Amino acid sequence: MTALAARFAALPGPVRGVFWMMLQVVSMASLYVVVRKLTFTMPATEAAFFRGFMGLVVMLPWLARRRLSELWAPEWRFIALRSSLSAAGILCWFWALSGLPVTDVIAIQFTHPLFVIVGAALILREAVGPRRWAGVALGFIGMLVIIRPGLVDFNVLVLGALGSALSNSGVQLITKHVSANVTGGVLAFYMNLFLAPVALVLAWDGWVWPGWTELPWLIPVGLFGTLAHVFLTRALKAADASLVGPLDFIRLPIAAMFGWLMFGEFSDLWTWVGAGAIIASVLYITRRETRDAARREAGAG
Repeated sequence: MTALAARFAALPGPVRGVFWMMLQVVSMASLYVVVRKLTFTMPATEAAFFRGFMGLVVMLPWLARRRLSELWAPEWRFIALRSSLSAAGILCWFWALSGLPVTDVIAIQFTHPLFVIVGAALILREAVGPRRWAGVALGFIGMLVIIRPGLVDFNVLVLGALGSALSNSGVQLITKHVSANVTGGVLAFYMNLFLAPVALVLAWDGWVWPGWTELPWLIPVGLFGTLAHVFLTRALKAADASLVGPLDFIRLPIAAMFGWLMFGEFSDLWTWVGAGAIIASVLYITRRETRDAARREAGAG
């Protein structure tokens, strides 16, 4: 371990968690722009294939330094489920980005913590109090403000953004569960390994060979996506999700700036109003859950 790495490792966990989460936010915002650019000229499924394939290529130096035994993990069932959910989420997400503004896709994806609560109540039979349900309702109202059903023509690509949010809720839960025993690199490797062949099969019939203008974007789509997975795992390993999770909201203004600079995209007022409602609901729910957890720990002590 170098002196710099040793000094970084000596920092408090929350500081390291915030550092890794900010890198994840920038990586994800950059990935949105790259995907938006690629889907102008190729099907979303093909862009997803290059996301997985180039992700594996980017990881080759990392793989060369690993023994085969390091890629095996006792949590393989969770890793397989996580890889499946990640692939489904990426396919839905790329499909949404092929026609929706970047900020709309991100704002709708921010609803994924709300789906976690609904799933916990319906599937796991967890008790959810009226205040948390009120927070969930506010978040879904914010989503309705963005898509405005009945007031503007419904865009079927919204379903892609919603599908991505649903998948991401499962991915985040599994990541937190396995991050103590499985490295971010291993999780990213298996996700790319699963995504590439699945997306290739889906893209085969409508395949469009990339031209010279697309080639420079193929490496970043794998690089940023893989780094985002690694950074998220490290952030969740270093700090509580209640601390690093809300930092993900910074992704919206960063991606909005990138979308404006690259494509001249401007989000309307309703997108920002809806996004504000979603963010407020998630922050409120996070605060409530953190306080409830602290009370339970105090009572147990």
